[in-house]
Amino acid sequence: MLDYVNGSFANIQREKLRVFLGTTHDWSLTTLRSLNLWVGDPRSPYPCSQGINDAYCAEKNLVLLIYSDIYSPNSQYRWDIGRRSTPAHEVFHTIQFVLAGPNVGGESSQHIPRWLMEGSANYYGFYVVDKLGFDNYQNGRNQQVRNNPAYKTVVPLSQYNSFSSDPYGIGQAATEYLIASIGFENFLNIWKFTRTESSFVLGFKKATGIDLTEFYSKFEEARSSMQIGS
Repeated sequence: MLDYVNGSFANIQREKLRVFLGTTHDWSLTTLRSLNLWVGDPRSPYPCSQGINDAYCAEKNLVLLIYSDIYSPNSQYRWDIGRRSTPAHEVFHTIQFVLAGPNVGGESSQHIPRWLMEGSANYYGFYVVDKLGFDNYQNGRNQQVRNNPAYKTVVPLSQYNSFSSDPYGIGQAATEYLIASIGFENFLNIWKFTRTESSFVLGFKKATGIDLTEFYSKFEEARSSMQIGS
């Protein structure tokens, strides 16, 4: 999966990608500290986590994957489609960072909403799972969108801009909507043009041909057909 994703973006110039794959948080702490590296919240006791369950995260050219309980017979996660999709999901984040630059978070004008950052990574992760025959895309979509109780109450897409709001599934549906409308290459241009225009709003319009506010309006009209509330 890592090879497939890395090869899919061979035309994008970037630094060599480093992937750390392990099963314990203590290992991740020792390994990354020995290399003077960190990923995730610098205030956390472990890279990318609080030391509980799995941990997955990415920065510009660094991915950490901790499958903490893969050998446990009582694992609550096992190898479900979400877990299988994670390597592609996290590597896709590194592509986002390369295209858009370092200012995709925070309060800057280049901030890209969480629904788009996480939803597009969700979409791509499940696409690769399906492409390589590990599982079916629709199974992942059902898990994240159709059967997700978070979307039974209708909240506008624009408000899914934090991890606590669960931006993954609804952002995945929005990603499907955008890619069906403009194609995958133009979709990636959202990140590219956010950087060149120094603005997510301007970059979004340049890449998609539509104002962000108008897109939000169209998406809300289409929600019921996507099985995410109406």
